[in-house]
Amino acid sequence: MFSTGGLSIDQAPPIHLPFRFFATAPLFLVLAGLAALFGGEDLLSTPLVPQTVALVHLAVLGWVMMVMFGAMYQMIPVLASLPVPWPQGVPWVHGLLVMGVVTMALGIGTDLHPWLLLFASLGLGGAIGLFIIPISIALYRAPSQHPTVYAMRISTLSLVGVLAMGALFLGEYSHGFYDFNREALIGVHLTWGLFGWVGTLIMGVSFQVLPMFYMTPDFPTNRAFLLIKAWTASLILLPLVLFYWPEEPLLIWLSALPGMGALLVYGWEMKKMLSQRKRVRVDLTYRFWLLGFASAFVALILMALWPGVESDLLRMLFGLFYIFGWTTSILLGMLYKIIPFLVWFHRFSRLAGLVTIPMMDDLLPQTVVRSHFPLHLATLTLLFLAITLESLILTQLAGIGLVLSGGLLAYAIWFSLSIEAPEAPEMPDFNAFFKEMETPSTQKK
Repeated sequence: MFSTGGLSIDQAPPIHLPFRFFATAPLFLVLAGLAALFGGEDLLSTPLVPQTVALVHLAVLGWVMMVMFGAMYQMIPVLASLPVPWPQGVPWVHGLLVMGVVTMALGIGTDLHPWLLLFASLGLGGAIGLFIIPISIALYRAPSQHPTVYAMRISTLSLVGVLAMGALFLGEYSHGFYDFNREALIGVHLTWGLFGWVGTLIMGVSFQVLPMFYMTPDFPTNRAFLLIKAWTASLILLPLVLFYWPEEPLLIWLSALPGMGALLVYGWEMKKMLSQRKRVRVDLTYRFWLLGFASAFVALILMALWPGVESDLLRMLFGLFYIFGWTTSILLGMLYKIIPFLVWFHRFSRLAGLVTIPMMDDLLPQTVVRSHFPLHLATLTLLFLAITLESLILTQLAGIGLVLSGGLLAYAIWFSLSIEAPEAPEMPDFNAFFKEMETPSTQKK
């Protein structure tokens, strides 16, 4: 059961456009797990160890960005009532993104060959550039006043900044460090990447996904715009403070305050919406959302402590709860709703009332959905213990958990796509029917 009020479902792109990203994303979750499994003792000791940087980018670029690219290709035409230009370029975006993430992880994490980072620059720069241009055109032309569209505009602008910062860092890895305040650059990169690109898009998409799939009340439009504005204020203020007043923790905290307040109000409103959903039966994906909001609250506390506390442990835990606790939990909750809906819509909706067709729940292996949440929670717990105790065995167990988590999601996607639509029944020949009804006088003429 779902609600499509206010959506232009007829503008939905072909299923292969978003699904090439959705189907690839779990494989990078598997690669991140393998990186944790074989990364060595120093992997989770400090944020800037090369192996840690490689693992984080496998998760953020390979897993998170892959899902978000697919979601934007799917949602912009439906929300904005117009298609994204140049759909024939989507396979190039996907291929270049895969190449860029893999070569970047290998170039940073293994130091196999210096040219790997050159290929990473070309792949990631090409993929993000070819993604941003048509997406920006569609968002600029969009007549919709929906807060999700505005959130997508902010997240796309943030992605431009992330691309610039990323190109600078890859250049440093290849040619040596530049004469810049590197701590400030890392802070800006994290701000625009985690908060601007990832956070804004998840916030905006959830405004639409929860009412659609969970039959909750709509998120109040005025409050949604207010949250986006407060969040954007921190995206502007925080980089300025990091560049010009990096030694002033009070200014850093004050510049982050609007964003932290927005995240707190967002989590509270979302929890309230979920408690008011019309379908009171327990939804298996509902737990992912609750875990995501709880992790966001923990990340919020850690973020508030960051300016005044010099601690690698605090920074590692913040990354854990933000990337794997909040972001990954929300993405899993979304995907287990979006995937069966898209398969049902593209393959079965036109056959409704003509033949027996499956329900959306039939398009997912329910055993996988039931087992994925406890696995995800256990993996998150293992990662937390591995970081706090600096335990190699716990890190490896968490890596196995990530591998299994990616494998379960990949199987669920394959299961959905493997269900073929039945043949449509032969429609009656209406022309012949009306021809037989012609009057004798008409036939004589």
